Amino acid sequence: MTLPAIILAGLAICALLFIAAIAAFFLGLRRMLRRTRPDQSVLRGLIIVFGLGVLASPFIAMEIAEQIDVLAHVPKPLEFSEIEYRLEESRKTGFFVYRLTDESADWARKQGSQLGEKLLGAKGTWRETPVDDSSDEKATYQWHPYDRYPDLMSVDRPKYHPPTIIEYLEKYGFLITIEDGRDREADQSIRSSGSFYSYGDGGSVTIVDPGRGKVYFAYAR
Repeated sequence: MTLPAIILAGLAICALLFIAAIAAFFLGLRRMLRRTRPDQSVLRGLIIVFGLGVLASPFIAMEIAEQIDVLAHVPKPLEFSEIEYRLEESRKTGFFVYRLTDESADWARKQGSQLGEKLLGAKGTWRETPVDDSSDEKATYQWHPYDRYPDLMSVDRPKYHPPTIIEYLEKYGFLITIEDGRDREADQSIRSSGSFYSYGDGGSVTIVDPGRGKVYFAYAR
């Protein structure tokens, strides 16, 4: 028996055990309901609510995990007051704009060039803008992935052009249409001094712009 066949068999067994456990659980609830008297409406209602809660718990857990992930995009100790803009496509490409609280934005501005050392992350994780888009092959690929393959670009660009958040997001060919003006605002942050940026997991980049009081988060997986 080959390894893939063993893995598939194991997954099938796990799926069957899961289905059997769910079936046994609801059969148990059904027996509990049958044992209640007609006048025990409160108890019957609690049993039904409990069953529905268990059924919905995986979806609730997924939603909570997603919200935790969204909150984690803003580096500590910064805090945000709202998600000003959010766009995701098929979990492959996404762009977020967070507006910092007035207190966080003011604190970030007061740190000046030392802000990168105060944000969560290992030493050297945060770099000052403008972004490095040409010092080596890796930097060039991050911000200009198709410079060597102009035929693959979604739009014609001159041979030498500044980095843009749109081009960063095109890295793996998944295009998204960002609301007009949002991308230009992020572009200004990555091209001018005064902001800080950091690369993360899943092809992501986070840009903290104290001047605007915003955090931009983009990923292309």
